[in-house]
Amino acid sequence: MIRAAAVSDASAIGHLKVRAWRSAYVGFMPEALLDALDSAEDAADWTEYLAAIPQEHRLWVAEHDGTVIGFCRTGPADGDTDLGADAAEVYGLYIEPDRIGTGVGRELFTYALTDLETRGHDPICVYAYAPNTTTLSFYEKAGFTKDGVTRLDEGDGTGVPEARLVKRARVQSGA
Repeated sequence: MIRAAAVSDASAIGHLKVRAWRSAYVGFMPEALLDALDSAEDAADWTEYLAAIPQEHRLWVAEHDGTVIGFCRTGPADGDTDLGADAAEVYGLYIEPDRIGTGVGRELFTYALTDLETRGHDPICVYAYAPNTTTLSFYEKAGFTKDGVTRLDEGDGTGVPEARLVKRARVQSGA
């Protein structure tokens, strides 16, 4: 089941994010950074975010048997002015490491994209760490294309380059 996240999901989301980062980013993220991740701190941050979530943001969770097994956060692509005023961004997609490859990620990602498209966002972008070829491939299979834009992730202290991938809405004919 996919649904909007609630404040009561913050702890599960925080713990899942730490597990996902430690699984997906080993080998190209600084080991000290991964070791220092704190689930309780992350959960507190998610509690604060969900209590005052900006109107244009969405945080979706995938749930199985009452347990959060993935989440996807979206909102405006404010930092990507070259994409136009209607651009949106997928800020993050994280799945329980033992659920990767089961289709949960694709279902959750598709749900989030459909929501953005329904709300009139075009294009949609997502950033992925450049060394993370598995994730880049996932987004490319979903119809996203690298457009040559990169940024250096300084926010989490990683210093790892991120590649931007973009998907434009289908051109509608017969207007």
